[in-house]
Amino acid sequence: INIANWPVGRIAHWHTLLRARAIENQAFVVGVNRVGTDKAYTYPGWSAVFDPSGNELLCYKETSGVAVVDLDIPQVQAVREKFTFLADMRLIR
Repeated sequence: INIANWPVGRIAHWHTLLRARAIENQAFVVGVNRVGTDKAYTYPGWSAVFDPSGNELLCYKETSGVAVVDLDIPQVQAVREKFTFLADMRLIR
């Protein structure tokens, strides 16, 4: 879950980065962004949920709200078995 304050001028970056995090970690990613304005910026929302393959399951564009998204948890294992690149990861100490 990523909680953020991305302004309207950079919202495409926010959306792209959420999708990228889902793909590279082969995990569900939930991004919650601010909606509204302050003295300097407008925040358009674009809260979203992505599956481990980077598919968008939900996106609240320019609105606030509450949503329930059913996550297919076995999908994580299926994606990780199909694309095994996480096994190549090495921790740097």
